[in-house]
Amino acid sequence: MSADDGRIDEADAPTSPGEVPRHAVDDRRAAAAQRRLEAAERKAARRAERQSRGPGVWRSVVWPVLRLAVFAVIAVALVKVAFFPDAAATQASGDLPPTASMEEPLVAATVGTVRNDLALTGQVLPDDAVAVRSTQTGTISRILATNGQGVSAGSELYVVRVETPATQPNEDGSLPAPTVRLFTIASPAAGVLTGFEVLLNQEVQVGTETGSVQPATFHVDAPLTAQEQYRLTTQPTEAQVQIPGGPAPFTCTGLQVLQPSTGASSGAPGGDGATGVSTATARCQVPAEVRVFSGLAADVTIGGGVAEGVLTLPTTAVLGSADTGRVVRMGADGTQEEVQVELGLTDGQTIEIRGGLAEGDQVLQFVPGGEPLDDPCADPTSASYDPLLCGEVGP
Repeated sequence: MSADDGRIDEADAPTSPGEVPRHAVDDRRAAAAQRRLEAAERKAARRAERQSRGPGVWRSVVWPVLRLAVFAVIAVALVKVAFFPDAAATQASGDLPPTASMEEPLVAATVGTVRNDLALTGQVLPDDAVAVRSTQTGTISRILATNGQGVSAGSELYVVRVETPATQPNEDGSLPAPTVRLFTIASPAAGVLTGFEVLLNQEVQVGTETGSVQPATFHVDAPLTAQEQYRLTTQPTEAQVQIPGGPAPFTCTGLQVLQPSTGASSGAPGGDGATGVSTATARCQVPAEVRVFSGLAADVTIGGGVAEGVLTLPTTAVLGSADTGRVVRMGADGTQEEVQVELGLTDGQTIEIRGGLAEGDQVLQFVPGGEPLDDPCADPTSASYDPLLCGEVGP
């Protein structure tokens, strides 16, 4: 409605029955904004009043005192635990049994089986060449073979002409013609003739080497230490050989143990480069029907025998590994007794006990390293004699 004629403006007039006029809505919004402004002013006034009064008693006094008291209690408790242990608790803990045991481990002699198989690593090598030597002193009159030729045992290689001068003159005083004899030199083995460089009319002496025959056969060599030789209580005649990446395992015959020469040492054939001690060589012959090549690696297994149903101990419990040894037997009263035992086969982990112990006997699992168990009180003049230990002096 206008101020002049009392009429209602069209913008303020309601458009439908019950609708609130627009000017009423604007008034409400203005009132709400005013209330929010007044509330913010009151809040700011209260904050300013608190700041003017300063911190309260709780924050300035009570809380710092409580914090210091807690820290003081903790410090006193730590000092008590560190420097003033509880005597009653200490005495009670002294009555408890010790939690650690220093008893030496024992093992019983039991019945078992010992399989003595030596596992060695070897190499395939060609058999040694056989020298061709003249058996006569004379002149080569015929050559029947050539270098590099394959020959068999007994093949004719060359002929030596031997002239023997006459010792008796003819009736007319002239000397008769010398006696001529021909000797054929044959191949000592089958194989390939090598280094055969003889010439016609060449003079040779008895034992002169005129070449060699390289056989087409092979053998296997495997180093054998002294400890491994002790494990061979009998001399086997064959071994089982496996060529990695080669034919099926085969039996290598003619097994023999070759001892090192006097000059064998570390780094030389037959020598143990790790210890500097010379070793033996296990050698066996590869069958002719097995195809191998020089230089191949070979896994060699030598069967040293099997002992079934025998008394056994771990090797750690026995001092010694061949023929005889010593063990430390534990008595029923806890005393230790050194016992001599007779040894048999061993596989490197278990050893056969042929005499000196009975089944079930308890022995130290780890035998002392070679020193006998002497009584420290037996000899008062010895350096190990201790009067306090032997009861002559009271504690």
